[in-house]
Amino acid sequence: MNYKFLFLVGLLSCFSYGQCNYPVITNFECGMPTQTILGNGVTSVNNIVSSGINMSNNIGEYIDDGTNGWDNLLIDYGTEIDLNTNTFLSFKLYSSSSVQVLAKLEGGTDFEVWSNFSSINTWEEFNFDFSGAVGNGNTSLVLFFNAAQTSGTTSDIYFIDDLQWTNTTNTFPLISDFESLNPAFSFLGNIQKVSNPYYFGINTSTNVGQYIDDGTNGWDNMQIDFTTAIDLSTTPYFKLKMYTPSSIQVLAKLEGGSELEVWSDFSLVDTWQEFNFDFSSAINSGNTKLILFFNPGTNTGSTSDIYYIDDLSWSGSLSTQENGLFFSIKAYPNPTNNSLFINSNFKINSYVLSDINGRTLIYEDNVNKKYFEIDTSSLNSGIYFLKNISGIKSQTIKILKG
Repeated sequence: MNYKFLFLVGLLSCFSYGQCNYPVITNFECGMPTQTILGNGVTSVNNIVSSGINMSNNIGEYIDDGTNGWDNLLIDYGTEIDLNTNTFLSFKLYSSSSVQVLAKLEGGTDFEVWSNFSSINTWEEFNFDFSGAVGNGNTSLVLFFNAAQTSGTTSDIYFIDDLQWTNTTNTFPLISDFESLNPAFSFLGNIQKVSNPYYFGINTSTNVGQYIDDGTNGWDNMQIDFTTAIDLSTTPYFKLKMYTPSSIQVLAKLEGGSELEVWSDFSLVDTWQEFNFDFSSAINSGNTKLILFFNPGTNTGSTSDIYYIDDLSWSGSLSTQENGLFFSIKAYPNPTNNSLFINSNFKINSYVLSDINGRTLIYEDNVNKKYFEIDTSSLNSGIYFLKNISGIKSQTIKILKG
């Protein structure tokens, strides 16, 4: 097989980060792959077909000789490809015609996997199972677009993105990093894996989760079903990264046993941020589900508010970043009628309840309790903000009065 060497073109200054590292081949955001690109090569371009599961900034443009059924894109590792952990090849494809892609490992004992026929004019993710090639000694990955067909033009264009090796399923205490083919536990809700559209800051993952929330329904949610009691004995802290275009709270709730709710602080805007939720008081409580409410109790949004999340997992400790952002506190019922109950993991020194114009309506100092009640019977229906202050931290919670 004759291969013509071609570098990935485009200035390195177009990328914010250095070389891509295994198991990522390239997502066209992290810069040049560590592997040599041969064959017809691929060019990094702006995402001119931004839609669906791929809203990322950069993609790859592959120009195929459609009159030659076996021209290709070849990725040369120079050494045996390690398939022991990540046995699946995954990438996204956008094609103006319905084609098959043949993925082939060479350099040892050759191994081929064919895709299904692609959809037309839509981003689609393809996954190739190379578990049968573990230990075969292959050093090259070859991709044939519209393989074996010669009825095209000499410059058929295909767009590709997020080429990486991955595995089948995340494993506990990781719930999902959206890189593996499946989360460790079943998701229920309007959530799907997409390319990371905001590749910067604390999150330079290739894929993230896109959650579409009905902002006119204050209590629609995303559920994670563990089916059996969640073992929190060594990992009682739930954490996730989130990107949101507006400042919202997230309510994380354990259900199925002795229920427990933990509210986040209000999020920052247009930046990736990590949140931790302290469920240490729920150890051995028998809960089987984790429910996430985004912008809970609020119905002033649109029917398709979009939030991006990533790296959902249980942890044995709170992150350094999140320790500086909020403490764990529960305010219920919310919406409230006559009484609002506060339950915190720190003693509350004081609190201030204000309206949406910032006017103080209720204030109490020297509370010094973790659990107490606030009389809300005198409040009119509407939105309020409750700022709780402890000796080391503070947190503001949006409160709805019915």
